[in-house]
Formats: sequence, C-alpha cells, structure tokens
Amino acid sequence: MDELLRQSVPLAIAIFLVTAMLSLGLDMTVKQVIEPLQKRRLVIMSLLASALAVPLIAIVLTRVIPVEEALATGLIVYALAAGTEGGPKFVQLVNGNTPFAFGLLALLLTVTVIFLPLVINVAIPGAQVSLGEVVAKLLLLVAVPIGVGMLVNARLTALAERISPAIHRLSMIFLALLFTLVIYVNVDAIVSLQPAALLAGLLLFTISYGVGYAAGGPLTEDRKALAFMTFARNGSISMLIAGQVFTDEPQVLVMVTLMAAGSVVVAVLVVVADRLLNRQKSVTTAT
Repeated sequence: MDELLRQSVPLAIAIFLVTAMLSLGLDMTVKQVIEPLQKRRLVIMSLLASALAVPLIAIVLTRVIPVEEALATGLIVYALAAGTEGGPKFVQLVNGNTPFAFGLLALLLTVTVIFLPLVINVAIPGAQVSLGEVVAKLLLLVAVPIGVGMLVNARLTALAERISPAIHRLSMIFLALLFTLVIYVNVDAIVSLQPAALLAGLLLFTISYGVGYAAGGPLTEDRKALAFMTFARNGSISMLIAGQVFTDEPQVLVMVTLMAAGSVVVAVLVVVADRLLNRQKSVTTAT
C-alpha cells in the first residue's frame, strides 16, 4: 500500500499543478499582464533578482553550509522555479503593488517554463535531466492550463467568473492532499532531516526577501511586491521536477515540499508583522 501511494505522488503533483494553473488563468487577462510591466527598470530588476540572484544564492548556500547532496539538490530545484501562484494575494495583504505582482507572475512563469529545463543541468552538476521531457511536461501542465483559463476568461467572462472559485477551491483541496501524501510516504526522511538543510532553507528565504526588497526601487509598494515575488518560489513546478526527474532520490522532493510549505508560513508571518508595524505607526501618529 505504501509503495502504491509513493508511486502516485507524481500523478498527484500533476493534477494539482493543472488545477492551480487553470485557476490562475481564469483570473488573468492580457491587459492585467501587460500594463503593469511597462516599468522597464523594475521589470529588469525583478528578473535579475528572481531568475538569477535567488538560484545563485541557493547554490552558494549549498556550498557554504554542509548539506546532504539530495537536500542541496532540492533547495536548488526550488530556487530555480520562479513565480509563485499565491504571490499576488500576499502582496495585496501588505498593500503592495498587486497589479505589478500579477504581471510579474505571468512573466516569471514564462521564464521558468522556458529556462528552467535549460539551466537545471548547469545548476546541478551530475543531474541527468531530459530536456525534451521536462519542457513537454511544463508546457502541458503549466502553459496549456493557463492558456485555456485565459481564453475562457477572454471569450466567456461570465463562465470564468462562475467556475473560478470552484476551480480554486479544488486546487487547494488537491494541494492539501498532496502535502499529506508526500509527508506520509516520506515521514522517516522528514523526521531525520538534516538541521543544516533547514538552516539553508531559512537563509534562502531571508536573503531572497532582502534582495527583492532592495531591488524594488524607491516606492514601498513596489519593494513589497518584488520582495514577496522573489523569496517565494513556485512550489508546484519545483515539486513536479523533483518528483518526476529525481525519482531515485526521494529527499529531493522532501526538501522541495518543506520549502514550499515553509514559504507559506514565512509569508503569513511577514503579513502579520507588516500589519503590526502599520498599526504601531498609526498609534504613534495619532499620539
């Protein structure tokens, strides 16, 4: 039974990824994607921070901190997958530049689908990754569902508005089931996880958030948007790569899963801290 559940992990990841990307596409329009990206300097800094700096930070951390090879691979895979679906929502919660976060998400997903398969063999020496297979899977499970969702939103707006909440709830259910499944089949590996790997993951979050915030320019709302979109990576895509490419090393998927879950916890803590800080400023101003 346990072996059957373990073998079902890649399929569970694929199902979640399709529903998540379809839900995202149903909420997106071409105008929403294009208009916020007219700030050229901010877009360039965003790409440098998220697509270049974060993977390099992950690689450096795995060289500096003595992390087991499979866990180091998981950290790098997670770092390579830019563009988290939940980013714009968290940006909205801290009063950041939400339209820009939405446009940046579409851009980062495009970059991830195109460039992740090309650079993964370079970023992870010794990895035997089939470029054509990875590209095909990313196109089928990421690009196609988003495209279908956007097409429905453009041609059948009323239908998109009606089914979007249901698809979103469905993707959240699949996400919860996926996390439960991965944790169950890898419980021994999680319990015995190397503390150094947790430290490396925490440092990746912290440094990446700082890099994104610093690269956001003079406006606080842009800084907040870029900080969130930089530190939180695409957990579903990185889990897909980990689960279907590194099949002989389950700890790669364990590390990616923990990073994906950890990014949500960190994002919530940042939102709470931001609100407490704003409340304190309001009290200080009033007095």
